[in-house]
Parts: sequence; structure tokens; C-alpha cells
Amino acid sequence: MSILDQQEFIELRKYKGKISISTLSKILDEIQENIEHGTTLKSAIIFAYANSIDEITKNKDLFTIISTIIEKYSPKLGIENINELILNTLS
Repeated sequence: MSILDQQEFIELRKYKGKISISTLSKILDEIQENIEHGTTLKSAIIFAYANSIDEITKNKDLFTIISTIIEKYSPKLGIENINELILNTLS
């Protein structure tokens, strides 16, 4: 079974076309940069979300799913790979 067949990615696909990919990419890049600078995964997500609070509050359910995916799969596959999977799923 592919990672893309997991429940989180099935839920994520429901949001395809409902968010700007460039905005999402910016937020995911910020998370990745925070992690690369030694911030914990959870803190990196919180910091990036705080900097984009307007977008996050407009799409709360989407970003909850994205957080879950990042926390669950990035320790195994790496944050860069997970970010690419998220972006490809939504574009």
C-alpha cells in the first residue's frame, strides 16, 4: 500500500484546488527551514502557522491534516519528501 493511499492523503485530496499552491509552498518551506535550524518538528509547524495565521484560520481543517501528515511521515521519509508529496497531491 502506497503512502498516498493512507487516510490522511485521501482527506488531503479533498482540498485540491482550494488553496494557493504558492502560499502553501511558502508555509511548507518555512517549516522545513525551521527544522533545518534545529527547531523541533512541532515547534517548526507552530512557528510557520503563526506567521501565516490568516491563511491558516481560513483553511483550519486543511492545515490540521497537513500537520498530521508532517508529524506522522516526515520522521520516516524526511521533511523535503513529505512537502513534495503534499504539494503534488494538492496541485
